[in-house]
Amino acid sequence: MSKLYQRVREARKLVDLSQEELAGELEVSRSAVAQWEMTRGTAPSVENLIALARRSGMAFEYLTTGRGPKVQGAPILAVAEEPADYPGLSRQQQRLLSLFDSLSTKQRSGLLDFLEALASGAVRQPKI
Repeated sequence: MSKLYQRVREARKLVDLSQEELAGELEVSRSAVAQWEMTRGTAPSVENLIALARRSGMAFEYLTTGRGPKVQGAPILAVAEEPADYPGLSRQQQRLLSLFDSLSTKQRSGLLDFLEALASGAVRQPKI
């Protein structure tokens, strides 16, 4: 059975991307991709494994565990989601969602954590 670092390299090579090109698409450094492909390197986050599976067409289960079918479907040309159109929402809601769409996946996650903390009262709001 192959190791994770080998499957990460295999997925990248399926779509003929350099480490630098993959890093740019996943919004990580080239050295991060190099680490993922090293014998004793670091493992990619689940978020990055999902993006790599989508981009390469490799099945997520195979990529992460080495089990199951190797190929899930056709590779997609870009990992980033297409901005959505938000009919029926107020201008303020549309603006908020448009700005949210422009953030990286990691920024979105951080913003959602902050908003949840704010809504629950865990974050003190300044008095104006």
